[in-house]
Formats: sequence, C-alpha cells, structure tokens
Amino acid sequence: MWDVKLWQNAADQEANRVLEQGGYISGAVDAIQLARRIGCDVIFDRQQAARGRLKRFGKRNAIFLKPDQRPERVQWAACHEIGETLAYRLFQQLGVDPSNSEPGLREHVANLLAPRLLLPECTFFAAAESVCESLFLLKEIFSTASYELIAMRLLDRPVPGCVTVIDQGRITKRRASNSSCSRDFLPSERDCWEQSHNRCSYQEHDDETLQIRCWPIHEEHWKREIVVTRSAQEQERSV
Repeated sequence: MWDVKLWQNAADQEANRVLEQGGYISGAVDAIQLARRIGCDVIFDRQQAARGRLKRFGKRNAIFLKPDQRPERVQWAACHEIGETLAYRLFQQLGVDPSNSEPGLREHVANLLAPRLLLPECTFFAAAESVCESLFLLKEIFSTASYELIAMRLLDRPVPGCVTVIDQGRITKRRASNSSCSRDFLPSERDCWEQSHNRCSYQEHDDETLQIRCWPIHEEHWKREIVVTRSAQEQERSV
C-alpha cells in the first residue's frame, strides 16, 4: 500500500500543479496567499487548539489557522491543510480507496505535500545546488520555511545524506535519505557539532569519506544546531 517512492512522485506532480495554478514563479511561497488563489478561505482563530484545521462549507474549503509568534509555523500549517484538500487527488491518481486504506493515510499525504508546496521542486533544488546547500542562504531565499524543514527537504536530493537536529545539546531528530544512519553521532560529526555549539559559528569537516557541516540556529534562550552529513564521494559526483 505505502510505496514511498510512488507516493512521493505523485505528491511532486500534484504540488507542482497547484503551485502553477496559484501563480508561483520563484522565491518564498506565501502559503496563505496560495490557499486563497486556489479557492480556499483562510480564517485566523486564536481560540482553536490545533495550528490548522480544515472545514468544508458547501463546495468551498476553509482553512482555520491559529496565529503564532513564529510565522513559519503558520505557513507550515496552511500548507498542511492545503495538502488535506488535495489528498483525494493522489488517491485517485494511484487508485487507492481511502475508506479501505490504513489509518492516517490522509495525514501521511498531507505531510508529503506540505514541504513540496513550501519548498517547490521547480526552484528549491536548483537554489540548493547554487548555494552549496547553505542553510543560511536558503533561508534568505525561502524565508517562509523553517531551517529544519529546509534541511529535511535537502534529503529529497539524489545525493544520499543524513540530517541531525540538536536542541540544547541533545539530538532530537536524525533522519537519512537513501541510506540508514546510526542513532548517535559518528566521532567526526560530534567534533564538528561541538565546535559549532561552543563557538556559536558555522563549522565544517571534510575527509575522504564524509562531508559534515553544522549551522548554529541560536536564540537568546535556546541553542539549536543542524548538521548535514553527506558522502564525500557521492557529493563530488553530483557537482
């Protein structure tokens, strides 16, 4: 039922179609504007518990969003709810009956579509290559997406890699693309991260096998770092 590559390809096609419908050309996606352009009403509700929810009024979809001090969260929530409205198209495309499918399939589909809407295939990967995957520079281009989302979207590039998110000195997320990675740091990854954490600066480590880069995303009362690890040989082949 859940052939990951099949669903990813379908999500790519649908996200591209919707972005074109919404008039997207380049740069950061305004998910609220996109939702309105494809026919969804957008309503802000401070009282709701969830960041986003979808409600249908007759033939029209309405997306309810909870305001947040971090605008990237609102943008993600809007894209997720747009994804909810589009899920049936992927079901139709892949011949899936959602009533007989695994629980949570619609949520899976929305989670596939949201990053593809906020970081479009048609512009994001070319930009990532042009700035050598610099999270700081990509954030300037795609300002409505969070650093974490940008880093995780890099895993959709054909070059195998691993992304690690560290909050307050503790690994909170570690995800690989085409290859598996250990739950904890490799020694060279830890060295690179510790330098970035302690010096509050970007650090990189290259050797014959790995290319490791760490970006500090530091705030006044919170230290987050994001490490992107690539195979040095595969990275060279992609250039």
